[in-house]
Amino acid sequence: MADHDDEMMSALAHTISLVYSILVDVCGMLPVPISLPADHHVPATNAVPAIKRVTVLAKDQPMGETQEAQLLVGCLHLLAAIDLYALCAARYEETRADGAGLNLAHAEDALKRLHLWLVITSAD
Repeated sequence: MADHDDEMMSALAHTISLVYSILVDVCGMLPVPISLPADHHVPATNAVPAIKRVTVLAKDQPMGETQEAQLLVGCLHLLAAIDLYALCAARYEETRADGAGLNLAHAEDALKRLHLWLVITSAD
């Protein structure tokens, strides 16, 4: 059972990193770009405050309500996934791991939709 738990934690860590990378790319493409820490390995102690800052600055972006909502959904679900991951690291529970995975899926979907909109908008 411990092997399964370790595999899940590893997969979640990888996916958190992936979704954070998408957020970094999206934030760099915003009408008013927002820079985030983007080293090879960004510790949660640096990433979490940066993601929270994006949620505050999202309201000031000159874009539609849908795009603002996509940015907020991406950030909030990513933050929730990071919190659930931290709880799993302290005491692994399958439901927490599943919740983290679900939050990551929602975050990734919202950020990819926003990324597509930003690419299309910049091509105009």
